Amino acid sequence: MTAAAADAYAANTEFHRRLQDENLAALWVARRGMDLSRPRSPAKPALWRYSDIRPHILEAGKLVTAEDAFRRVLVLENPSYPGQMRATTTLYAGLQLVLPGETAPCHRHSQTAIRFVIEGTGAYTAVEGERTLLQPGDFVITPCWTWHDHVNEGDVPVVWLDVLDTPLVDFLDTVFRETYPEMRQPIVRPDDDSPSRYGAGLMPVGYAPTHPTSPVFSYPYARTRAALETARRDGAWDACHGLKMQYINPATGGSATPTMGAVLQLLPASFRGADYRSTESVVFCAVEGSGRTIVEGHAFDWSPHDVFVVPGWCRHHHEADADSVLFSVSERPVQEKLGLWREERFDRNR
Repeated sequence: MTAAAADAYAANTEFHRRLQDENLAALWVARRGMDLSRPRSPAKPALWRYSDIRPHILEAGKLVTAEDAFRRVLVLENPSYPGQMRATTTLYAGLQLVLPGETAPCHRHSQTAIRFVIEGTGAYTAVEGERTLLQPGDFVITPCWTWHDHVNEGDVPVVWLDVLDTPLVDFLDTVFRETYPEMRQPIVRPDDDSPSRYGAGLMPVGYAPTHPTSPVFSYPYARTRAALETARRDGAWDACHGLKMQYINPATGGSATPTMGAVLQLLPASFRGADYRSTESVVFCAVEGSGRTIVEGHAFDWSPHDVFVVPGWCRHHHEADADSVLFSVSERPVQEKLGLWREERFDRNR
């Protein structure tokens, strides 16, 4: 090294040391060697087989009560985030169990929660003084900062998939939580009050939403499955998604919650989708049928109740062996509001 080069190196080193002392950094150094041309999520595609997890869920029911656990949940952790309770970079997912006679105590928090019932009947979720009975395939919302508890008055275990925007809320440092003074909140509204008021294609004249989440917090599977069958008759099949329908907020026509979008899609028997990718990270739950999703060349075979994740900007496609239904949740509404969401479709021959 020449003397001039040595002097330049020393001056450069001293410059950066002084920046560091003043809590500054040089962008041209920090970004050096980074590929900023596309998303680079560390999250990995992953699948959890319900047949493997169910024995652990039932064992947990013998080890801890719903009251002691507060929420008896087996968290689905992405392999890239061990110990961080993330299914994807932005979404939390877990399988919750409530046994006959149990109550999961009432509380509220700043995270929004989505429930999708896996198995069992006889339980209900109460949200802000209104109950909704839970049946397999039902989609239920717990809006941000609403009182909620879960009660199983039946005689069989009830299990559902929880998906929350916890990692996103954590990142924004807006986490709040409060416990209700009693195990259960009082029920002050008739069952099915919300869907009766807002779910019949009618809205009260002058209605002004007071919350960005749908005023209908329960979407029964019997109705949504029938909607898929009605849409099937139109034959409006998407080359990548089959027949895909979004759960909406009837007050706005947008997504059911402001931070997470939920959809239900039908893949007909022998469906082979075209490759696709988008910036949203997606938690899928297989509801009916069987098939596989090929993510970046790796096949994930699924059957009813299996859960799998496709991180953002991962190229993938679905294949169905029989008529199949997939439920899924993503953070797409947030990306769309910020003008960040994008997708890419590929020809079948590419």
